Amino acid sequence: MQFSQRTDWPLRHNRLTELLDRRRREGLPVLDLTISNPTSLGFSYPEKDLLSAFSQPSILRYTPDPKGMLSAREAVCGYYRTASVELDPANVLLTASTSEAYAYAFSLLCNPGDNVLVPTPSYPLFDYLAQLADVSLVPYPLHYDGSWHVGIDAMERAMSDRTRAIVLIHPHNPTGAFLKEDEYRRICRIAADRGLALIVDEVFLDYGFDAGRGQMGTTAGTRDVLTLTLSGISKIAGLPQMKAGWIVLSGPEDLRKAASERLELIADTYLSVNSPVQVALPAILEGHTSVSSQIRQRAADNVRTLRSLCAEGSSCTLLDVEGGWYGILRVPNVRSDEEWALELLEKRGVYLFPGYFFDIEGCHLVVSLLTEPTLLDEAMRGMLAELGRK
Repeated sequence: MQFSQRTDWPLRHNRLTELLDRRRREGLPVLDLTISNPTSLGFSYPEKDLLSAFSQPSILRYTPDPKGMLSAREAVCGYYRTASVELDPANVLLTASTSEAYAYAFSLLCNPGDNVLVPTPSYPLFDYLAQLADVSLVPYPLHYDGSWHVGIDAMERAMSDRTRAIVLIHPHNPTGAFLKEDEYRRICRIAADRGLALIVDEVFLDYGFDAGRGQMGTTAGTRDVLTLTLSGISKIAGLPQMKAGWIVLSGPEDLRKAASERLELIADTYLSVNSPVQVALPAILEGHTSVSSQIRQRAADNVRTLRSLCAEGSSCTLLDVEGGWYGILRVPNVRSDEEWALELLEKRGVYLFPGYFFDIEGCHLVVSLLTEPTLLDEAMRGMLAELGRK
């Protein structure tokens, strides 16, 4: 049997995953600082309201619309209205997830062999999505000098006649860096001049906790360049199991209209968004802040904890973070980040992601900011004790 080269991925577990599996099989303690599933981290959900939203009789009727039910798309527009952005529901298209939204965007914009520019550090998911779409990824850097900046000059140098789009993550994952107004204006000019689209992932936009630094708001409603703004309730409402995301189309009217027609046909091919979540979406988005505010507060509190612990004369430094769900820790460069992660898990039971998982240069470990505070404190103190022994 011959399989597609698109799925010719290394399927063996890495050493860290093997060690984690062994510890769990043997019943050894694991202080897991990687968990980012909000439904398992003690947040309080409006259970009655959510269950009521899924008990409506209209859930039993199937009325497919490639873009998604109008009531659901209007609810998405209502979400942006709270940020003073008025949208036409005709420019909103529902997807089952942000991952699916990327797949739609790649199918819309790229022929096989074309490329899109993606930031590095980055999230491993892009590699798989691009390979499945026969699209090449070309990296552009985020630079760190005490804060994060988009390497726009390097972005321009990376472009070729096969480049079709620029992916922006706002705020970025895992660095937590927001796009700045001046960065975004310059990128828009470059994209417009070269006839490129922008794909802007805003799933963490509600999770900023360090305001006042020239940060952009939402890119939905951009006028000068064709823009696909992606988001969804996995992060906004802390409901990854509900599987509902969206694409907001904006930009010059002729391009936006042409893109909308093509995206509608792509979506009609799959009709992937289930009716119950579409019916429930207005209620979910109306009450989403009851959960998102808890998540944002914990992330901000955990950042303060990390800064305090790392300031106590340790050899560990928390890199600047403006928002999102992850923090990046710089550790001594006396061994690789994978070796540090293995040693911390083996000797202290502390499980973190090594930075190379995200293409972070240097020696870094990545921690989830959603970690329960008592667990974070215990694990970090054990980690810092181990680092101090070297």
